[in-house]
Amino acid sequence: MPPKEDDTKDTETSRTIIVRLAVETHKALRIRVASEDTSIQKWVESLIEQKLGIKE
Repeated sequence: MPPKEDDTKDTETSRTIIVRLAVETHKALRIRVASEDTSIQKWVESLIEQKLGIKE
C-alpha cells in the first residue's frame, strides 16, 4: 500500500516542527479536525499558509 500524503518524509520539500499544546487544547484540536474530516497536519499547515498569505 502506498504511503498516505501525511506519511511522506520528503526532506527536500518539507520540514518538521514540534508544537507543544496543553492537553485540553490538543483535545479540542483533535475534535475540530475530526469534524472537518482532515488531519492535524493538513489543518495546521493550511492555517499557517492562510496566515502567511500563501493560500486562501
